[in-house]
Amino acid sequence: MKKVKLSIALRLKKLREEKNLNQVEFASLIGTSQAAISHYERCEREPTADILAKIADKLNVNLNWLLTGEGSMFQELIPVDSSFLSDTIRLPIVAEIAAGEPVEVLSEEPLGFLEIPRSLLAYPPPYLTFRVSGNSMKPLILNGDLVICSRDWRNQHLSGKIMAFRTSDGITLKKLFLDPKTRTTWLIPLNDEYKPQLYTKDEEDLQMIGLLDLLIRPVNRE
Repeated sequence: MKKVKLSIALRLKKLREEKNLNQVEFASLIGTSQAAISHYERCEREPTADILAKIADKLNVNLNWLLTGEGSMFQELIPVDSSFLSDTIRLPIVAEIAAGEPVEVLSEEPLGFLEIPRSLLAYPPPYLTFRVSGNSMKPLILNGDLVICSRDWRNQHLSGKIMAFRTSDGITLKKLFLDPKTRTTWLIPLNDEYKPQLYTKDEEDLQMIGLLDLLIRPVNRE
């Protein structure tokens, strides 16, 4: 008969006792039998991934603790002040912004709208919101991400910051590096497959249009 790790069996029993449940009640809660719980606690059978997930979900258990014994037994719940959601700002997604070759122009019509709590924004308005196109800022910023850029960067040390720029070719998102000795400006991609862009003080075709404030990444979308 296959033996499971004794530590998992002990933690299952400790969890059940912490919740003041007998084996029948515990089994009913997670949709299995009392016999199965008995097998788990006696190290005679290993709980499936589905059973472990149900235990974590139904009892708010820290799955990492259940599997390894590390961390707290239960998930820590952080209270959220309801005012966090009540004060929001609605921002138009004005264009795609290049993380690669610059995008030529801003869209005449917004690509969509984004409504978020103001408290998520660190820099002052006004803002420009873009959808990222390209991979030059991987791994930090990915194709399809939404970025919100502040147009007010007063009193900010900008060298080393990620910013939106307008160039002769269009708009792009890059990390800024200022070299005061040579009086040059570098736009640096984070992906080393792309080359930095160099501008001198005499070139007028480079304009900073926004300081990156917030990155939003949709996941599990079709």
